[in-house]
Amino acid sequence: MQELKELRLSSGVLILDGNRVMSAIIPETYRDIDNDILIKGETVVEGAVYTRNLTIENGPLTVAGALFAKQSISAAAGNAGPLRFRKTVACNGAIDLLDEAPKSFGADVNAVSIRLRNAVVAANLFGAEIELVDCVVLGGVFATKNLHATRCVVGTFNAPTATLAGDTYLLFPSAFTVEPLHMDDGARLASLTLADLGNLLKGLPEREMTGAIAIDPAVDEQQISLTDKEGNATLWETYSVAGKVLAADVLDLEKLDNHFLLSAGSLGEQLVKQYDFGCDASGKPITLSLESIGAFLRDIQSGKIAVKPMDSSISFDDLKRFYADR
Repeated sequence: MQELKELRLSSGVLILDGNRVMSAIIPETYRDIDNDILIKGETVVEGAVYTRNLTIENGPLTVAGALFAKQSISAAAGNAGPLRFRKTVACNGAIDLLDEAPKSFGADVNAVSIRLRNAVVAANLFGAEIELVDCVVLGGVFATKNLHATRCVVGTFNAPTATLAGDTYLLFPSAFTVEPLHMDDGARLASLTLADLGNLLKGLPEREMTGAIAIDPAVDEQQISLTDKEGNATLWETYSVAGKVLAADVLDLEKLDNHFLLSAGSLGEQLVKQYDFGCDASGKPITLSLESIGAFLRDIQSGKIAVKPMDSSISFDDLKRFYADR
């Protein structure tokens, strides 16, 4: 890869193809504010990036610093190179990355419109309209207008309107909407809060009294009223399994390793080294990273790794007795 020491612009467009930029790409004068960046081949930027439009024709692309785009961040449909953004990504307009290439975000993503496919996000998504396909978000998905998620694993979501397609898994006990949650035909929603993620990752048998908790929006829905400081009240629909989770978590849920596993992933690029998670069932060492945890959760979502369902007959007393004896 060629080390690019001097950035050269052609008609306001910086073209990068097989380059490693050892510094930040930020405007030096007001004339540079409306410059665009075009990625035509493998590129690494070691610093922060400011641009009007970032267009990716073909990767791989790694941006080590924070990225801000004034108008858009987009990738061509034929892009095959993985995209890695290690720090915060923000855009005043649209982030449109629906190409098939794998993507990872080591911190928050914030834009007016966010469309992602095959991405793993260490932190949160903030936007007005958010569309996710085959994604893993270890934090929350917060949309101020609407959310559409297809075959995803997310920590939680909060949106006025939300539509789910395929199997959707929550890493936390609850999710929130204003309008009733819309489920496409065949869609299912479940929480992994009490799933034995540690043993599943190691390929070991799941512990007793663990499993995925199915959420039926028609049954597990509760309405709550939230009031802001001006006294304006908003009625929210809450979809939650917090009751069962609370009964277990008050005792000793740490033994499932779920908190440790998700914390290691959500730290993203802040880790100075990868965590050692012991060995799997075959004796092979397991090293935790954002990408490996994302791949593990995608295997759960796709059914490649099967999570047993939590027995619906388990009561609070059953959970208390079980965890108290561990």
